[in-house]
Amino acid sequence: MAPSSTTRTDSPVRSSDHTNRESVPDKKLWEVIDIPGKGKGIIVTQNITPGTLLLSEAPLIKTDVVQSLTTAEQDLENALGKLSISEQENFRTLHTNFPENTEEKLIGIIRSNAYPLGPDTEVGGLFADIARINHSCLPNTVQHWDELLGKQTIYAVRPIANGEEITTCYQPGGTSSKRKEILKEFFKFDCTCELCSLPPDELKASDERISQAEKLDETIGNSKKVHFEPDEVMKCARSLYELYELDGIKDGRLSRLYYDVFQMCNMHGDLARARCFAKYYSDAKKMAEGPASMNVLEMRAYVKNPQKHDSFGSTDKWATKASDVPKGLKPSAFKKWLWREEI
Repeated sequence: MAPSSTTRTDSPVRSSDHTNRESVPDKKLWEVIDIPGKGKGIIVTQNITPGTLLLSEAPLIKTDVVQSLTTAEQDLENALGKLSISEQENFRTLHTNFPENTEEKLIGIIRSNAYPLGPDTEVGGLFADIARINHSCLPNTVQHWDELLGKQTIYAVRPIANGEEITTCYQPGGTSSKRKEILKEFFKFDCTCELCSLPPDELKASDERISQAEKLDETIGNSKKVHFEPDEVMKCARSLYELYELDGIKDGRLSRLYYDVFQMCNMHGDLARARCFAKYYSDAKKMAEGPASMNVLEMRAYVKNPQKHDSFGSTDKWATKASDVPKGLKPSAFKKWLWREEI
C-alpha cells in the first residue's frame, strides 16, 4: 500500500557519505498466513521488542518503469518479464483493489500495494513480502525507505506478542470517520483495526483526542507562534506529547514532535533542552529506522552541539548552556524542567 508520510520538510536532510550499514533481519521472526477477513497477512513467530528489524526488502518493480498512462500495463508486463519466475509469481498473486478491471490487472496490483520510495518522490516500489502487511490505525511497526540501501525496512515500534499480526499504517492520523472514508476510497476495505473497533464511548473519546492533537500540532507548526509565543507553543507540545503517550503513538508523529521542539528550543538559545529533544528524536528514529539511519547519524552532531544546527540563535529568550541539563532529578522533576513547567 502507499501510506502518507508524516515527515515535515524541516526534518534533517539526508546525505550519502555512509556505507556498509545494512542490518539483516531474521526471517524466522515472521511468517505469511491467511488472516480471516483480510486475505494474506504476516504474523510474528516469537515475542518482538521495539526496535527490532523485521523486514528489509528491495522492490520487485519501481513505478518509474511506466513510460505513460496509455502504455502502463505493457510497461509493467515488460518489467515483470525481466524477473525470475518465482518473483513474477509473487507479484501476480498479490491482492488488487480493482478486480473488475481485468485489462489493467498489473496496474491494479501496483495501485493497491506500492509504497512511495521516500517522502519527497512520486516514484513508488512494490515489495513482495512487505505488500502482505495489513493496515492498522494503531500500527506496531513503521515502514521506512532507506535510500542508501535501496530497501524498504519494517521496524517494530511497539511490543508484538508471539502470533500477533504485523501491521503498518496506510493512512496516519484523522478521526475514525475520516480514516475509514479514506481507506474505503483508496484501499477498498472497511477498517476493523483495534482502534476503529473500540466500543462507541471509547471511540468517541479517541476521536476527541485525535482532533485535539491535530489542533495542537497545527499550533506547533505555526512559525510565527514558535518565534513570538514559544511559551504557549511549549505548553501545546507538552499536551500533544501526553496525548501520544496516552494513545501509544510511536510512529513518525512522535519523532516529528521531538524535532519541532528541538528546533524551537534551539531557536531561542536553550541549548540544554535542545540537546535533550535532539536525543529523543534520535532515539525515536533509531527505533523506527535502525541505528544506521541517516536521520539518526545526522542528528548525532546536534545532540552534542545543537548550536551547529541552522535553527540556532534567532533569540536568546530561553538562553541556557548545553551543559545546563540537570542531573540527579527524579523523573517527575526532570519532566517539569524539560517542558519548562516551573519557569
